[in-house]
Amino acid sequence: MSALPDVDIATNGPVRVGITGEDGWWPHQPRDVVRVQAPDLRRVAAATAAVREAQPRVSVLVDIYVAIAGDAHIARTVLAATGGAGAAQSLLYVGTPTGLAGLITDIHALGLADGAVLIPLLPGVGELIAGEVMPALRSLGAVWERRPA
Repeated sequence: MSALPDVDIATNGPVRVGITGEDGWWPHQPRDVVRVQAPDLRRVAAATAAVREAQPRVSVLVDIYVAIAGDAHIARTVLAATGGAGAAQSLLYVGTPTGLAGLITDIHALGLADGAVLIPLLPGVGELIAGEVMPALRSLGAVWERRPA
């Protein structure tokens, strides 16, 4: 039986997150970041690899369209009632704030992207992201700054 090689898993810096919207939060200057859009994680990985090959010093953030509520069933019901899922042009997350934080940290830990730009699809989602998701991510080392007006 052959021994498995030692593998070091190193992340590409802290998780970086931005929130779009009228009172959005943006992680850094646009020259430091390349945003990618992809409908699934396999395509996120491919898009990120292409960007990193061409621009190794930038952070790659994936756009995630978000519908969250305290209960995943409520988030799905409200999104279905508004037809908001049709607006998603990249990954779509429908569920709870805790689940969203988990998705973002998984994307980062697997090296699929350096973080995410969250795009709220429903009223009040931006506040849930800022009030529940971001504190969880901040405790894990997420970087975020208020976008200048």
